[in-house]
Amino acid sequence: MSPAFESFLARLYVDPSARDRFLADPRGAAAAAGLTAGEIAAAVEIDRAGLELAARSFAHKRRRQRKPAHPVVRLWRLVAKRVTMR
Repeated sequence: MSPAFESFLARLYVDPSARDRFLADPRGAAAAAGLTAGEIAAAVEIDRAGLELAARSFAHKRRRQRKPAHPVVRLWRLVAKRVTMR
């Protein structure tokens, strides 16, 4: 797998507009990314439902990482960490 193909796939997972363009014209979007013929063929065969599911999952995880934990949760984590360190 080339770095160009890895970059293309990463964009599909995190960029909704790139994903929409790809889903509308998979072959054209892959060719525009400069992929090889084999990589274009692989991209065209991608599981679209799996792509959408993974993209939603990654977006959810990114949102959770940005949101600070509730103060009580932070306290419990601190207590749990101290208890396990003994």
